[in-house]
Amino acid sequence: GEEFAGAFNEADVVLVAPVYAAGEQPLEGVDATALAEGIRARGHRMVRTVDSLDDLCLALRDLAAEGDMVICMGAGDITKWAATLAEGICEARAHKS
Repeated sequence: GEEFAGAFNEADVVLVAPVYAAGEQPLEGVDATALAEGIRARGHRMVRTVDSLDDLCLALRDLAAEGDMVICMGAGDITKWAATLAEGICEARAHKS
């Protein structure tokens, strides 16, 4: 876990989505909050959790600027999220109040 948490040290911002066990029993203490805390403990100041694709789009609406790179890593739903992320950010920006 510590090596994984340290892998994000060069990222400007880290958004952690829900963690799911891929067809296995969930590991105790391994969830989005624990991962975010581990990343924070390794010195990263800009890390937060997101609960859904909508939450991720809203976060990126405010964080991402033209020319920024957004990387989605993981298995399962994150692949589906990545496929619709640009559209979701645009929609969130169009409806910003």
